[in-house]
Amino acid sequence: MDALAGMDDTSSEDDTASQTTEDELPQNQPPPLPAPVVRPAPPPPPQLPAPPVRVSRVRPLNYELRNILWGHTMSISAVKFSSDNKLLASCEKIVKMWNPENGEFVRDLSGHAQGLSDIAWLSHSTSLASASDDTTIRI
Repeated sequence: MDALAGMDDTSSEDDTASQTTEDELPQNQPPPLPAPVVRPAPPPPPQLPAPPVRVSRVRPLNYELRNILWGHTMSISAVKFSSDNKLLASCEKIVKMWNPENGEFVRDLSGHAQGLSDIAWLSHSTSLASASDDTTIRI
């Protein structure tokens, strides 16, 4: 006998239960996103007033070379005018004093064991302080 003889071509209840409609099939897509929120553009920043125009009444300085002072044997670390502008001091390991009007050498001041890092005139222009890398200050 034929194994398929007792079966007809119609679907059984089990076949009907296993069939689903297209709407019932799972969709492999995420749910739709909500519509974006549209916000109005921010207002433009307030206009600032234009800065005032400053007219310089200072005439440009016309510098000219007066003197070249020769005499140091090492790099110069500081140059200072006295408050009365009658002397100019420059330093390396020693302090050299100059007449700024004519560029003439006036005198040397020595005594530090190492190079100098700075010099400063006292307000009355008769004394000078020197700071050294040997951690001393001489006046």
